[in-house]
Amino acid sequence: MGQPLVRLFAAAFVLAGCRSSPVADTVVAPPPQPGVDVLEVVATLDVTPEPLALEGAAVLEVAVPDTLTRVALGLDDALEVATVTVDGAGALFWRDGDALWVPLDGASSPVRIEVAYRGTPTAGVYAEDFAGQRVVYTDGWPDRTAGWLPTVHHPSDPAHLDLTLSVPDGLEVVASGVAVLDSVAGGRRVVRSVLEGDAPPYTFAWAVGDFDVTTQGADVPVRHAVLEGESAAGLARTPAAMSVLSEMLGPYPYASYATVQVPMTYAGMENAAAPFLRADLYSATAPGRTPVEEVNLHELVHQWWGNDIVPADWRDLWLAEGAATYFTAEAYRKLDGDDAGRNFLTLMSRAIGPEDAARRLAPATYDDPADVLTPTVYQKGGSVFHLLRLTLGEDVFYRAVRRIQVDYADRPLSTAAFRSALEDASGRDLGPLFERWVTGQGLPTLAVSWDRATRTLSWSIEDDAGTLEGVPFELRVSQGDQSWFVPATDGVFSPPGDRRPDVEPVGILLTVED
Repeated sequence: MGQPLVRLFAAAFVLAGCRSSPVADTVVAPPPQPGVDVLEVVATLDVTPEPLALEGAAVLEVAVPDTLTRVALGLDDALEVATVTVDGAGALFWRDGDALWVPLDGASSPVRIEVAYRGTPTAGVYAEDFAGQRVVYTDGWPDRTAGWLPTVHHPSDPAHLDLTLSVPDGLEVVASGVAVLDSVAGGRRVVRSVLEGDAPPYTFAWAVGDFDVTTQGADVPVRHAVLEGESAAGLARTPAAMSVLSEMLGPYPYASYATVQVPMTYAGMENAAAPFLRADLYSATAPGRTPVEEVNLHELVHQWWGNDIVPADWRDLWLAEGAATYFTAEAYRKLDGDDAGRNFLTLMSRAIGPEDAARRLAPATYDDPADVLTPTVYQKGGSVFHLLRLTLGEDVFYRAVRRIQVDYADRPLSTAAFRSALEDASGRDLGPLFERWVTGQGLPTLAVSWDRATRTLSWSIEDDAGTLEGVPFELRVSQGDQSWFVPATDGVFSPPGDRRPDVEPVGILLTVED
């Protein structure tokens, strides 16, 4: 975690892959219990910005196995729990660190659990300044939503969110979902937001600040919340991007979309229907490919892959981050032409180091979700999506992607299930490809040779698994200030000059040997 922003026009995979915590993540939410499924969370929260304090209540509808005697919810132990009820009756709860244990006492499924709590969280809610303006905002990855909301904090348990926030009058509130109530009384502003569609708890989000909110006309309402004196000009193409992505991936899964400028330490967070974007990226004065647009596209893709289709486990995180990386490149291909997509994919291949590229994409085990959050799931994940599209063909690949969107909406998708869905759609055995690129280690080799006398560049691909045989990927050949995209299957290319060319794979990870 904490990859630096290395270039002004860095691709979204560099920017959006820069997760690091504003403060130490001191929350350790309990793991999910088999058979427990949080269906809906209805929360009411009073927010005091300075000094930061919360007071609220959350009502959870939870499906549980008949044999289960207690439910474990994650809630920051810095928050005091006042009362807990189960189906309206008081419950003798107990706490163990950030685990809140609720006895069921024979309650039938689904149970209704209500928790009242107050205090100042140690993680998950942050009060930060940018250009002299105070912003209170949430950051829930991977389980820091436990800093303000008791629930099951795991990607495999998406839920419906109904959130009411009470804040001092004069402040704007932006939260996941559609604002169905916005009223002012007694010096307090009350905003109720309803997320129409399930999402994993780490993507539940809200922000409070002195925002200017602008709206763009579209089939899906699009809002941009920026701090005073800032501009959302760099996000003007958001509706066009949504349209392009909807054609590729299927209908947008929520009823609204908002971007929010917050002073976070990494580039973006894919909050459900309301991504947060890093405050100092908002320097663009016109629409086009800029850092803030690239990050926004990455987080926009997550609304489909990550928020609607959720990873079954953190080891399957590449299905969210790899998809967001790759479909960002595809969006630019549709928006700005083939070369824009090619250039993005070339940067994607270039940005990952050899150790991360060779690492297993879906790890067999991990100790902490942060262990999985490496360039591997972003760039290598994106590369595998690209390889799958080239291997299956565009029509079959996107038909499968849209089918997955229907079959796995609001439910977990594992790596094995993803492979099975692609095999069903294509009629092909993808075992060797997944064994080489997803569960295997190491990389094939691109052996390059340059004959200066004849100005002939030649190459061969060494891939013992045969996964690249006949796959129509490209190489970017550069000589001075000129470059060409050449089919890798050609094996030879003659540039005009006698200077040794640079050769880079476009979207495919290879060890290049001269």
